[in-house]
Amino acid sequence: MRLKYPVQPLVFCFSDVTALCGAVAELYRVYPGVKASLCLYRGQYFLAVHSKLSMRKAVFRAATEYGLYLGPGRVLYSFFEEHGRGISKNAVEKLGAALHKFDRG
Repeated sequence: MRLKYPVQPLVFCFSDVTALCGAVAELYRVYPGVKASLCLYRGQYFLAVHSKLSMRKAVFRAATEYGLYLGPGRVLYSFFEEHGRGISKNAVEKLGAALHKFDRG
């Protein structure tokens, strides 16, 4: 059986920047190369993580420690990005690397 490509991103919601940074740092630790888009909508941060099927469980575990899982959905995230403010198309790599560097001193 062959699945359609690309797989729907996993969409997460974070209530504040502290929770977002915790999730991004953990995602960077378990899957540093994952592509993730980030936006701000009505005071909440939304992260769409585009992971391989084999890594979805690890991504889910890492992000739900800090935020709410909204489900898979390109359209869902697109709504938040369109009506909110796009922040990054590569949030885990950029923000995660900065947090990792800061954490190491």
